[in-house]
Amino acid sequence: MLLTAVIFIAILGFLIFIHELGHFWAAKRAGVRVEEFAFGFRPRLFAKQIGETTYAINLIPLGGYVKMFGEDATESGPRSYRNKTIAQRFWILIAGVLMNFIFGWFVFTLLFATGFTPLYPGVGSNPFVTSTQEVKIGAVAVGSPAEQAGLMAGDIVKQINGKTIAVDQEFLMIINANRGKEVELTYLRQGYTGADTTIRLIPRENPPAGQGALGVTIESAGEVSSSIIASPLAGFYEAGKMVGGSAVGFYQFVKRLVVQQEVSEEVTGLIGVGALTDATRKLGIDYLAQLVALVTIGLATINLMPILPLDGGHIAALAYEKVARRPLSEKQLGALATAGLAFVLLIFVVVTYKDVVRFDILGRIF
Repeated sequence: MLLTAVIFIAILGFLIFIHELGHFWAAKRAGVRVEEFAFGFRPRLFAKQIGETTYAINLIPLGGYVKMFGEDATESGPRSYRNKTIAQRFWILIAGVLMNFIFGWFVFTLLFATGFTPLYPGVGSNPFVTSTQEVKIGAVAVGSPAEQAGLMAGDIVKQINGKTIAVDQEFLMIINANRGKEVELTYLRQGYTGADTTIRLIPRENPPAGQGALGVTIESAGEVSSSIIASPLAGFYEAGKMVGGSAVGFYQFVKRLVVQQEVSEEVTGLIGVGALTDATRKLGIDYLAQLVALVTIGLATINLMPILPLDGGHIAALAYEKVARRPLSEKQLGALATAGLAFVLLIFVVVTYKDVVRFDILGRIF
């Protein structure tokens, strides 16, 4: 448990560090005076002044910050953040998100180049994937939906409901999510030439003991991979898909929270990510690497949401300044930041409470 906690904190700390490093680099490039670059939140453990910047390591490793001259309205001058153009301030604000995305892209590129077993469905639809697992029917139970539909041992599953099956876990996930509903399954009969065959069948909601929803066992071999040349494209495509999925997921989460006062069982926070860290580290480095890529891209996407004090909120304020040709007043910014921070804290508390109940944290402690 201690090892998992150390790995989790190290991963989260590193991802936040590269985010702040993006802001730091962009600010320096724009000629803004960076007064402090800190890893973690105070109290302070170590600090060293190098040139005009204080580099610090603080006690709480769950964050970090870059303090720039000119963030305060009372500070002005040629090297002030507020004195820079809207374009320069935009790049300073977006640089942290870009660093997280680029790192996620890099991890996915390595995974596709070396081959991996995906943690999540949909990888088989990546147009730059050149190899997937072969998911094969091992045995078929008598009287099962699979037998009635004509499936036989040795059949190779290609698609379910039009989605390419890349790994065995994807097959199980889709079938279990569609119990009681008709699914369309495409397979290739081993040893036969010709086109794939498509059948329709209904996974059972309450299968007999020892049988799955379809009444089959499955075997798999191989990994999902791409060529060395195409792996950056595969990684970029997958990272982009994760951004879209994260944005849609966050929107649906907020909508459900506000409208229905409910939180989906699929939503998890720091505690859930900690539990996933424990599971993935035991499965292997490629599983842990996928989790790191998913978390860094999730952090990038959430940071782009137009809510102060997130980066997206500051970017939205810049957009207002560009359109209205005047910045928001300090009073307006303060009010929006207070409301935004309260909303972010509300989300954090709700998701954390959900995780505490889901993982029975109090029961484990007492």
